Amino acid sequence: MPSNKNTGSRYFGVRLYSVLLYAMMPFILFYLWWHGRKNTAYRARMKERFCSQHIDTKWRGSIVFHCVSVGEFIAARPLIDAFVNDDSGRPVAITCMTPTASELIQQVYGDKIYHCYIPFDTPRAVKRFHARLQPSALIILETELWPNLVLYARQNQIPVAVVNGRMSAQSSRGYARMEWLFKPVWGALNYCGAQSQTAAERFLTIGVSEHALEVSGNLKFDINIPDSILTEVESYRELFGERPIITAGSTHEGEEAEILAAFAKVLQVKPNALLILVPRHQERFHAVADLIKQTKLSMVQRSSGRPVTEDTQVLLADTMGELLIWYGVAQIAFIGGSLIERGGHNPLEAIAFAKPLISGRHVFNFSEVYAQLDKRQAVRWVNSADSLADTLIGLLTTIETADRIGRDAQRIFSEHSGAAQRIYVRIQQLLSAS
Repeated sequence: MPSNKNTGSRYFGVRLYSVLLYAMMPFILFYLWWHGRKNTAYRARMKERFCSQHIDTKWRGSIVFHCVSVGEFIAARPLIDAFVNDDSGRPVAITCMTPTASELIQQVYGDKIYHCYIPFDTPRAVKRFHARLQPSALIILETELWPNLVLYARQNQIPVAVVNGRMSAQSSRGYARMEWLFKPVWGALNYCGAQSQTAAERFLTIGVSEHALEVSGNLKFDINIPDSILTEVESYRELFGERPIITAGSTHEGEEAEILAAFAKVLQVKPNALLILVPRHQERFHAVADLIKQTKLSMVQRSSGRPVTEDTQVLLADTMGELLIWYGVAQIAFIGGSLIERGGHNPLEAIAFAKPLISGRHVFNFSEVYAQLDKRQAVRWVNSADSLADTLIGLLTTIETADRIGRDAQRIFSEHSGAAQRIYVRIQQLLSAS
């Protein structure tokens, strides 16, 4: 943290935040321990939370990408790929907060990159992180700003960028109330790439400097479906044959019961239908399996290795990193986190396969994307098990309508792709100037 007397009052909020963070540390550790009851990964690799682990010197000078969880990492992949595969020889590091994201990062990149959890945002942990990794740039996905991490980087002339930045009206009001803490943090950014003009205007009001700000677009429109995924999709399509398939992706507690009730009604009309249920969080896999068993529907758990047969009614996708496959296999996609007040999840992965979308109304996390879909009549809205059942049956029995909805949704990609390349160029400019 800067200690110049002229800047003391400006950074008082950050100093107060650091003191409070140290005071809260026992509660934060208890939170991780508590979550570790169901998912022991929350209790593992604790050294990384304090940046006490050994970091090989070959990773010094890395471009650090911070992706808080799975959604941010998936969105960032086209951009990360550009740096991993370029000829600069500059190493890449990826940090995250959750075990699920950590597992996926390691699965995708292996030893091509350095990976660890982002350390707690205490001054000591942040200082160790910078000393051991010596990053050449800090790239933060969306709005996962940690005050000490950002300000320490800026103090040491390390470029800091927020990419794929989104800012809802609610978040903007929240940051305005926390101006005492976040104003110098937003002002420290060398670059802020906003998803939209609306988001850019909100970033300006909370302290991002105008010269650092641009509308770069949404990385999530730059989905690149690997050939390996397409091969698996075709393999599963052959396995499942002509069965009507519904994929419910990224579901949460309170949604699965509604989806299963709706699917039971679908079976009355389409008795050979298959539901692929993909819970958002792996620590809920067992609970969702128990819920399916209570419905008396015939289930296969993906993790069991058992084959899906003609008698299987529900495939519980209780493995990580395969959501794209299940969207590709489906005839219809339901996007979870939307029947409850969670804010919805990324619909673009399903749109990439031109799948007709069904969603609840709680989509504030992706409001601009859904607004475009709604304008095109390329999404069907539901609010209960009954309306979900009626919509599913309608789309399964009017194939031409379902296909049209999927095609109309997919046209969004041609209008909005290219963010990854634009951001890549801007980051290279930052690196050249640093």
